[in-house]
Amino acid sequence: MTRMRPAVWIGVGIALVLAAGALRAADGTPTSHGVRMPALDDATIDKLIEHAESTSVNIVLLPASVTDKKGRSVRGLQQANFRLFEDSQPQTIRFFSAEGRDPVSIAFLLDLSGSMRQFDKIGHAKEAIRFFVDQLRPGDLFALIGFADRQVAWITEFTDDRDWFIKRLLVQEGYGQTALNDAVAAAPGLVNDKIKGRKAIVLITDGIDNYSQLDVERAVEVARRVSVPIYTIGFPSVSDEMLPKDKRGTDLEILRFVSNETGGRIFSVRDPEELKEAVLLVDAELRQQYLLGYYPSWTEPDGRFHTLRVVTEDNDFRVRTRTGYYAEP
Repeated sequence: MTRMRPAVWIGVGIALVLAAGALRAADGTPTSHGVRMPALDDATIDKLIEHAESTSVNIVLLPASVTDKKGRSVRGLQQANFRLFEDSQPQTIRFFSAEGRDPVSIAFLLDLSGSMRQFDKIGHAKEAIRFFVDQLRPGDLFALIGFADRQVAWITEFTDDRDWFIKRLLVQEGYGQTALNDAVAAAPGLVNDKIKGRKAIVLITDGIDNYSQLDVERAVEVARRVSVPIYTIGFPSVSDEMLPKDKRGTDLEILRFVSNETGGRIFSVRDPEELKEAVLLVDAELRQQYLLGYYPSWTEPDGRFHTLRVVTEDNDFRVRTRTGYYAEP
């Protein structure tokens, strides 16, 4: 029987094979508590791929964002500040880096269903996306995916052409039904197939799903198999007072579940100013991420979902990362 080759499971959306000891500090030497990772730009990823055939160790790499009680990104943490657990068992962090300058790729997943026409939610969403694009830096890429009925499709693939992107964005109109769960399942794979490096999805929706073939649990299970975090910006569909007691908050709870499970974050907005504030917070969080790496205890991919938890020494800080990964061959 052919032995499965060791691999890197990494939360920025790629599966690589890595030779043991291939990662070094900036001066080429291991750090005292492990190995300080270089930034994961495309050049570094290509170098990791070159080591694929000579691997002998499985490695899990996990991006994480840290915020304080006010939701602001926390900078300046060191490897010793983190604790990492897989399947409730403590792990030794072997690789660490703090990223803040590398380009990011953002895919906007826009709800184009008919309910987004109410209260001009689609107009506010377009303005938020345009505002977000205006904050991006040279080297960043952005894309637009629309969903309505059971269609999930590229409107604009990844580009740095702001004028073309905005032109395509502004002509979009709301129509049809909302298959939100199906879009959550499909979009990460679309994004992962198109781009390497740091990437994220920003989902803008009112959270009303009335047409999906998948339930939300199955949709999230599919999304988790591709390591692309989903940040959700949700418009409350109607006032809670107008809903039965057992349905109040349901839409936002579904969006919160999607974001938490994929390593993203949810923002509930009710007006354009809250939208802009959410955009700035997402941008800041994507700019400042930590990358933690460790050797898992298993030696052969078992296909199971392995749970992950990361905490810091400071209980006032919240670490946001994926809830786990599938160790697939």
